[in-house]
Amino acid sequence: MKKLVFILFNVFVLSSFCQTTDVQKTLESINNSFKNTEVKLLKWPKSMQSKLGELKDTAFIAFPKKSKKTKLPLLISLHGGGGKTWTIEEQLNRSSKVKGLHLAELAGKELILLEPNSHGKWNPDTLNTMLDYILETYTEIDRNRIYVMGHSMGGRGTWDWIQKSPERFAAAAPCGFSGISQNENVDKLINLPVFGMVGGSDGKNVSSVKTMASLLKAAGNPNVEYIAFPEANHAQGNKAVFSHVQWIDWMLTFPVH
Repeated sequence: MKKLVFILFNVFVLSSFCQTTDVQKTLESINNSFKNTEVKLLKWPKSMQSKLGELKDTAFIAFPKKSKKTKLPLLISLHGGGGKTWTIEEQLNRSSKVKGLHLAELAGKELILLEPNSHGKWNPDTLNTMLDYILETYTEIDRNRIYVMGHSMGGRGTWDWIQKSPERFAAAAPCGFSGISQNENVDKLINLPVFGMVGGSDGKNVSSVKTMASLLKAAGNPNVEYIAFPEANHAQGNKAVFSHVQWIDWMLTFPVH
């Protein structure tokens, strides 16, 4: 019995070591290929874990390799449902190609990109706790220029978060998600710039995101943008969203000084 326990323990340790090594190799490869952005792994402190709900213990955070500014805007990117069951290495690799890290590198702007990872659906209360910690830890963040975006489950998470705490954000992009009806209450979001994006062939998500934009405009929000990428399905819509640098240019104009 003791021998079996010893063997299982060693297998566990070896497996954990291999996974850590693989993540580090992937991270090194990404940073060697990126010209504008330096990506780092962010491990939440153990004292924070109980407060972070279903968030995985590792997030991604990226900084501009060159910056002349002392205060930097923060863009938070929320992943979709597929990421719930992926390993950190898989999520890191995917983000560098078709998610937040890819967009930050492509845009080449002086901003910080934060991408948390979750085992379940996004919870606004948990995300607020996370953001409080980030702002306390990274004092170089400009608290007046915090932005959030997401596609699919991440789009829903973005929408729920800005409904809960609109005052925390300078602009938001809820993309490629369903569930918005004509009865949606958008009163809290009249003053928040919102950029909705969706694949033009992404089923019920098209009408949902379009309805969101229409409701916001009808309520009197003067800063609403909407794009349906022609003939793009759900996966293609995701890729288009995280390649649309015009969203980055647009968001950085807010708040208006």
